[in-house]
Amino acid sequence: MLSAFYARKQIEQAIHVEDVSALYDIVGHTPESILEPDAMVAPQAYHSLLEAIAESEWPDLRFHMRVCSGMRCEAFGAFGLAFKSAPTLRHAFQRLSRYTRLHNGVSEFSAVDREAVFCWTHRQPVLPRLGVYLSNEAAMATTLTLCRETTTSDLTPVRVQFTHRRDGSKDALVEHFGIEPVFGAEVDGLQLAIDQVDRPTTIGDAGIWRFFTDHLESLLQAEDPAEPSLETQVVEEVAKLLSGGVPPLAEVAMTLGMGTRTLQRRLSERGTTYQAVVDEARRHLAQQLVGDKRYSLSEIAFLTGFSEQSAFTRAFKRWEELSPRAFRQAGTQASGAR
Repeated sequence: MLSAFYARKQIEQAIHVEDVSALYDIVGHTPESILEPDAMVAPQAYHSLLEAIAESEWPDLRFHMRVCSGMRCEAFGAFGLAFKSAPTLRHAFQRLSRYTRLHNGVSEFSAVDREAVFCWTHRQPVLPRLGVYLSNEAAMATTLTLCRETTTSDLTPVRVQFTHRRDGSKDALVEHFGIEPVFGAEVDGLQLAIDQVDRPTTIGDAGIWRFFTDHLESLLQAEDPAEPSLETQVVEEVAKLLSGGVPPLAEVAMTLGMGTRTLQRRLSERGTTYQAVVDEARRHLAQQLVGDKRYSLSEIAFLTGFSEQSAFTRAFKRWEELSPRAFRQAGTQASGAR
């Protein structure tokens, strides 16, 4: 399900629709019920809403970009305030993928560094319909608007891409993103320069950020008691940062919205240490990358935080009792046998 907040914002910008009441019917709400904080809409209904509004503007679709341009962090409650108070955009993105599901149960977001750019990707079930395409465009556009609010209003991505292709004018997209999006890509994505995501935000405050992330954690656990363990969360965060070397404990603690001593204590209570968790993160990431022939072993050494390939090879032998090359060959032979 999706928060009805998104549907309400789209209806507010349906300035060319004569009978706005019909739009509320599409999403199963009234002008009053759609204002409820916990109101939700089904994804299919939301996509139908976007298509109905698009029909009133075709072929020059601008309503969804008007919505995205007017978004503000505060409108998303604790989620938005956690984003706004993050020390850097990287910190904001690292938690965004985890907390998005509090108001968007359809999309899946993730972040990864690729050479000199930071890639923020978006996935949702692929359906060949205009409403889905517009929803995906809005997801990337809203993300950029929130980034601009915390940095500079002229922040421009290196690249914007979408898996879909669609008819109609794309002028509103070019105006919003500042560059022309690429269509027909393998994944929806927004790419920013590394220095853009690691530069301190204009109003970031680590203390306020930790406060809101603590609040969001409590909301997630209330919604889903089967949340990943602390160890799993630390492994995931360490794996994201390894390409820049082993991240300091303080950095991972901040990413998880807690103090350094708190994280040390909580890991100790579980019978482990930060170094042990780092080792586990390296092992898991190395296993995945060695099985992917697109990466050379020297690249994998870098991505898992080793300064030299020889050090990576020694660690991998300790983990798997095989060299990385032998492990890769064994995996290839097993695939061939199947």
